[in-house]
Amino acid sequence: MRTLSFGTEGYRGVIGYDFGFQTVERITKAISAYLIENKGRRLIVGYDTRFLSREFAEHAANIASKQGIEVLIADTFCPSPVLSNAAKSLGFNGGIMITASHNPPRYNGIKFKAHYGGAVTTDVTDRLSSLIEQVPVEETLPQRYDQTTNITNVYRHDIERFINRDLHASQRLGIVIDPMYGAGQRLLASLFEDLGHRVTEVRGTVNPSFGGTNPEPVDVNVAPLKEAVVKNQADIGIALDGDADRIALVDEKGQYVDAHRVFGLLIMYLVEEMGLHADVAKTVSGSGLIDRLCAHYGLKLQVTRIGFKHICDLMQHGNVMIGGEESGGIGVASHIPERDALLASILITQLMLAKRKTLRSLIDSMEAITGRHYYRRKDLQIRQAAGILDKVRNNRNVLLEGLGAYTVDDTDGLKFVFKDGGFLMVRASGTEPILRIYAELDEPEKTERVIDGFITRLGEVTGRTV
Repeated sequence: MRTLSFGTEGYRGVIGYDFGFQTVERITKAISAYLIENKGRRLIVGYDTRFLSREFAEHAANIASKQGIEVLIADTFCPSPVLSNAAKSLGFNGGIMITASHNPPRYNGIKFKAHYGGAVTTDVTDRLSSLIEQVPVEETLPQRYDQTTNITNVYRHDIERFINRDLHASQRLGIVIDPMYGAGQRLLASLFEDLGHRVTEVRGTVNPSFGGTNPEPVDVNVAPLKEAVVKNQADIGIALDGDADRIALVDEKGQYVDAHRVFGLLIMYLVEEMGLHADVAKTVSGSGLIDRLCAHYGLKLQVTRIGFKHICDLMQHGNVMIGGEESGGIGVASHIPERDALLASILITQLMLAKRKTLRSLIDSMEAITGRHYYRRKDLQIRQAAGILDKVRNNRNVLLEGLGAYTVDDTDGLKFVFKDGGFLMVRASGTEPILRIYAELDEPEKTERVIDGFITRLGEVTGRTV
């Protein structure tokens, strides 16, 4: 029997290898048992546009129903934040989202969302992993599940309080949206159309192969968005990942705007336009740009391990108003303690409208405060990537030769913070056989040189091609 355990907030695997109907059944039975343990009987199920996602969701709904759980399923594919919002707004005890987020097309997975509309905590994922091991392997025939509900309209209603319609009426923006064939298609476009903007959507159809590109809004994956922004003379381009909880932007010149700068602009909006003054949370792999911005506004910055569930916990039990990840997941606590690229998109356009500035001009204004930060992440396909961290730790002086004095932060993986500014970080992915290398310095050439030199030396130290 294959061992199944929850990662940062769920489980992902390759369809047909370590993810299928049997996997869904075992995990759903464990989730049902957990709900019953905690006197919960109501569950909402959602799904994305991946191969078999609807069928996996119906299977989960049927299995949970047979365990005595009251289950409703979304009437169509939906973004993860829409599912999370429904769990909170409609009073469900939890939510299952069938998605593999930004992973390659061959993957699918399950996220479990708590009643408060966010990721469950580590003690819950540990308990679920234990319960999964107690579930016997069975094969129940997949069947349709017809007890559906419209949770998209619930979401639209609930975010209305964040929308400044007077601002949107003041200027008509040209907006290009790239849902990357994922679950955000048409929803964000329709929200902006309803606000009177000129909207174009690219890659807005259901395509489980994602056109051969991972649905992750990183620079190398958004060429169609850049081209469409320039062609349509748009003011902003918005890229969403496969389940629309991560975001990146393209400015009016067709230039990529990474998640760190998006995060920074959202902090600027909350402070300068909404008058908020509370803590900010970021994961340890986040940019130093956020540190500088928080210092400028006098905001306390809290740093967590990677995984939005750590930020979610701070949002519920601390004074955190916004939190963000390096990968583009950004959440506003007064909405739900969850990443939401849809709401982030609306707030960014409201910042543009309130300041009457282009996206590039806003970034320039922010960087006048923070200075310039050039960030790069490189993913290396390596089996048993976690084992390489020991070699990095034991050979760090060789691997970091010539980079000056540094301190070591082992909050999550290994982060080497340079005395003269910037950092290099190494971490094994929790969802894929990948070793992630991050670097940030004050010039693009330095960042490229540091990360590429480190990878070359890592190959020499480990005796393998990386």
